[in-house]
Amino acid sequence: MTRQQLANKGAGSSPKIGAGQPDALSCLPASFASRGVRTPFTTKSLRYSRVLIGQSGRTLVSLPGLSGGLGTYEMPLETLREVFDLSVHDRMLFDRLITLEKFTPEMVREHARAVAVTGVGGVALARAGITGNKDEKAARELGQLTLLYQALRQLGGNDVQDMKREDLLTMDGQIRARKALNRFATSTGLENDSIIDTLGDWSILSAPVGLAIEGCEGPLRHLTFGLQKLAGEVEEWSISEQSDFRFMATRVINAASATKDHALRLLRKIDLWNNELGKVLQDWAKAKEDMQKHIDRLWWVLDGWQELIDLWRSRPQHDRVRQREIVEEIASFAPVLPIEALEKIEYEFWVDVRVNQMLWASELRKLGSGEIDADMVDRLERFRRQSA
Repeated sequence: MTRQQLANKGAGSSPKIGAGQPDALSCLPASFASRGVRTPFTTKSLRYSRVLIGQSGRTLVSLPGLSGGLGTYEMPLETLREVFDLSVHDRMLFDRLITLEKFTPEMVREHARAVAVTGVGGVALARAGITGNKDEKAARELGQLTLLYQALRQLGGNDVQDMKREDLLTMDGQIRARKALNRFATSTGLENDSIIDTLGDWSILSAPVGLAIEGCEGPLRHLTFGLQKLAGEVEEWSISEQSDFRFMATRVINAASATKDHALRLLRKIDLWNNELGKVLQDWAKAKEDMQKHIDRLWWVLDGWQELIDLWRSRPQHDRVRQREIVEEIASFAPVLPIEALEKIEYEFWVDVRVNQMLWASELRKLGSGEIDADMVDRLERFRRQSA
């Protein structure tokens, strides 16, 4: 089957939830935990793998559609080195993951970046990790300063309204700020030092999201708006394409946009706290719990999208064939949201996305470079799970 036929095969498919398909939702993961955490191995056979804790408590790695199958292989993580010839980068990442008792997107990202910056995965991967760490550190530090400045403007009274953010870098500015916040502390019955400590804790906790101010954005905020940009660019790209590839591109656009909408709702809840720092300082325990809950959920909602955005950004500008291949890959492996995150009205939409991408992913594996040979299929079959 050619790539053209592959796109045609999916076009027009629009599965419905209703009579005759009582188990349509079975193609969607039930929860974020059962979907697993995207794990950026570089070995080609392991692309788009996810790691999760199985019902038995055992750590598993989930491999979608290997050898052209419609289902997913789930195998114990510890067997990975027995089945696959791992790259040096992947062996180092494996050695880190195998020691973990739980997995979150933030945690796996931290370990993956620590391996990447060593250079074992190549110059490009190391450079991306180093640049990412540097940019996020700069945004985090500027965000801490800006959060203090916002607290000063909101709570410090008329005496400090003439201050600029840069003034907080000077000794005189810091003395004025502390005096103003101390007055707020006295008026609300808080301890003076607790305000500065709470603002510091708040800025650290919110760093993955940052502030909606240029230069202060955290990685999750950047990723949310990266989805919006991805959807817009793929839509523009698809205008000149034939109907079959427009159909595939539409699934990318829809999935990215729907995920972005979920992420934006969480961002707005987090930003409400940032805009009401007085409430934060007066009820830090409640604010901290609420913020942590929304940030944790945001990590899960966006997990797996960054590399697809990076893949699209890396497309050659004048190679239409390669551009189509990239759209196929994104369409096939875009993360779907689990049932626990969805309203009932969203079920049919995500089932449609998932059913089509199961077909595309299986065909793309068949069109691959032959990295799954017969011996490997035999080794994998004992881990085969006949479900999405």
